[in-house]
Amino acid sequence: MNSGLGVKTSMPQVVILAGGLGTRLGKLTESTPKSLINVDNQPIITHILDWIASQGCNRVLLLTGHLGTMFDDYQHHGVELTVVKEASPLGTGGALWNAVDNLEDEFILLWGDDFHPIDYHNLLQTHQNGQNLLTMTVTQSHDTMNLQHEDGFVVQYDKSQSTDFFNGYEAGTSVVSKRLVLLFGRDQQWSWENTVYPALAGKIKAHYDDTKFWDMGTPERLDKLSQFFKQRRF
Repeated sequence: MNSGLGVKTSMPQVVILAGGLGTRLGKLTESTPKSLINVDNQPIITHILDWIASQGCNRVLLLTGHLGTMFDDYQHHGVELTVVKEASPLGTGGALWNAVDNLEDEFILLWGDDFHPIDYHNLLQTHQNGQNLLTMTVTQSHDTMNLQHEDGFVVQYDKSQSTDFFNGYEAGTSVVSKRLVLLFGRDQQWSWENTVYPALAGKIKAHYDDTKFWDMGTPERLDKLSQFFKQRRF
């Protein structure tokens, strides 16, 4: 499905991983994909796309899985939207490989249940200066830590446990070279973060930005995000 502008800008394609089952949200995701759950009267994906459009990006690739047919009629006036569905759960890495023919040479990668209103121009500046295959936004002000960074690079990542050496947290927005997808891609279920991040340890450029981000993965976090958008309107 395509909708929107149809005019290419100098900003890169944005790819959104939106295929998760959303099991931690219980009954909410039994009949609705997580990215289409309403937050302050509109789907979270609409909030995300509003921000993407405000940053000058107009080409979005949405990767869906769970209840993916519910995106068939979804449109956003600010972007040209292409939806690629998974026939069965493929994980974050498998979803990217499934859509490899739709990926541009370089793209901004987002998660479909995170609202992360950072300045994409600053992120791209960091990425271009480093000439790296992967640049990850790192915050140092999160309540937990899942990575270690040194001298502007991520040297260790583990979302399953923290250590005394961890001093940052992946904030959910990165710039990715398609070459990485071609290098690691395979026809099976696999995790992008658990495969690529360890393999590139010490070579992932860190973009430091402490802008607060919102993950709606649990009922409690969903409520906090709803309150944030309500306060934002006043």
